[in-house]
Amino acid sequence: MNIEIRPQNKTERFFRKFHNKLEDILFSIVQKVPEPLIPDFVMNWVESYIDKRTRKLKEDIIRQKWQQIHLENAAGKIHGKQDKKKAP
Repeated sequence: MNIEIRPQNKTERFFRKFHNKLEDILFSIVQKVPEPLIPDFVMNWVESYIDKRTRKLKEDIIRQKWQQIHLENAAGKIHGKQDKKKAP
């Protein structure tokens, strides 16, 4: 497993936070508007966006599980090497 730690770009972080806040505001507005008043194209967009986000979150969960397994294996190997050094 190859993990690279990079410093975060401040502008990238700002736009990511801005995008997330904008999403939250948009969904809160859509939730408060009665469904009959929402145009079809907006409902289709929201549905496709939710599907895309759901897929992304499922992928992230799987990726995190694999990372956890790799880290647990690495920790097990480290503990195994330490046990071998203490044994004699």
